[in-house]
Formats: sequence, structure tokens, C-alpha cells
Amino acid sequence: MPAPVKEKEREIQNGQFSGLPVTSSAFTSQSVLGQILRFDILKHRQVLALLVNRDLSSRYRGSLLGRLWPLVHPLGQLIIYTFVFAIVLKIRFADNAAGTSSFAVYFMAGLIPWSIFSESLSRSSTVILENPNLVTKVVFPTEILPLVNVFSAVCTQFLATAVLFVCASFYLGKINPTIAFLPLLALPLIGFTAGLSWFLASLGVYVRDTRHIVALALQAGMYATPILYPSSKVPEAYRWILHVNPLAGIVDDFRSILLAGNMPDWPTYTTYTLISLVTCIGGLYFFLKTKKSFADVM
Repeated sequence: MPAPVKEKEREIQNGQFSGLPVTSSAFTSQSVLGQILRFDILKHRQVLALLVNRDLSSRYRGSLLGRLWPLVHPLGQLIIYTFVFAIVLKIRFADNAAGTSSFAVYFMAGLIPWSIFSESLSRSSTVILENPNLVTKVVFPTEILPLVNVFSAVCTQFLATAVLFVCASFYLGKINPTIAFLPLLALPLIGFTAGLSWFLASLGVYVRDTRHIVALALQAGMYATPILYPSSKVPEAYRWILHVNPLAGIVDDFRSILLAGNMPDWPTYTTYTLISLVTCIGGLYFFLKTKKSFADVM
């Protein structure tokens, strides 16, 4: 590892951040709205990248499979759910798409966006409590800590996404050119996840039961999102659940773009993108509004 990178990691560990272009102390005289308007993730990209790399390295350090675990875990889920829902319950995503291979591809296409979301939120409520040495340092921008979980989850699902592309190409016999639209889905997914992560990270400092509530909510959320079933199977009386759940639209568009070769459903895309934007700004606002008391509460 280059010497400057090692030096920066030592600064992070010791809570010394003299090299940061913007520090939290620079925001003390500004309103929360001013902080939001001035928030620029690119100014903190170097520290963010180092923290993400440290998180990934520490998570798999000492394990036999190392960084292959992000691939092994979803494949294990794939086998279990495919057996239960495709073989036992005989769930089909399309009338002309029978068989376990069809279910596996469609399920994996829904599992990847959900895994990014659920992994980020499951760790967000304790991220501040787990880094007291960083929170108590005045010059550290604590608002990037929840983002570490978000981008770490994105990195862990990268290998699974590559495997999905290969499987989808074998299943379809081609690669749909519409996959060029997939980056458009990443923006609302990351924005919505980041907003909730900021909110839960702050709430977790004051309400220590937050992580347990989040665990239950994610279990319910997985079944409220069309991952194990197609949206068309949801009764009309309960369709409103899909309309208020941005993850439902993202999962449907992800499948449609990758497997059906369709463009995003633009009205739906606009709706869940606006919801994600409001959630992102609202979550950041709540975090910046409450972070002044973190050190006192901890």
C-alpha cells in the first residue's frame, strides 16, 4: 500500500483529518439548509473510499473464502428460495417462463437491488455508535459514515451482478442493449438508501432499539417488494403497497431492462426517483439537525 494511503488511514484511525477540504467545524455557523446545499460527496471521496476499503477488508479478514462471500451468500439464498418457491410452490414470473432456471434468474435480478438496500439499512442504525472515536473528533464529517455502509453494500453486490449478467445472457441467448439504462436505476436506489441510512444512523444514537425495529421492518419489506413473486400477482386491493414502495418500482424496472429488453417505465421511474430525492434530502437534513448532540448522548 502506498505511503500516502497508509498515512491517511492512520489519520482516520487517530481522528486527525487535517487534509479534509471541508470539516464539520466549518459548518457550525451555518444553518442545516446551508449545510445541505454545500454538501459535496466528491470533497470527501478519498476518505470515503478508504473507509469503504477498510470496512470490506475487516469484514472478510481471516475467513477462508474472503471477498467471495458476497457471491456465496446470495447464491445460497438463490438455492433455498428457488427450491421453496419454484419447485415446491411453483411460482412463475411469466406464463411462458416456466422452470427453475427462469425463477432463479428473475429472483436474482430482484435480490441484488434489495440486498444493497437491506445490507445498508441493517448496519446503519449502529454505525455512529460503532465509531465513537470519529464522532467525538470535531473536524470529522460524520455524515459520510452512513454512506460507507451504502457504498460498501454496492461493492459487495458487484460480483453478484456480474454473475447475473452471465446467467441472463445464457438464459436469454443474448444481452439486451437496454442494460445501458441500468445506471439510471442506481441513482434513485442509492439516493433512497442513503436518505434512510442517514435517518436511521441518527435515530439509532437516541433510540437503541432502532436496530431491532429495522430488522423486523426489513423482513416485512422483502415480502412487500416483488422479489419472490411478480407484481402482476399482487391483488388489486393491495397494489397501493407497491406504489408507495420505491424498491418495488426499481426491482420491476431492473428486471424489465435486463431480462425483457424494455426501457424503464418512465412515469414510475419519475415517481420513485422523486420519492428517493425527497428521502435523501430529508434524511440528510435530520442527520445534520441532530448530530450536534451525538457526542453528549454517547
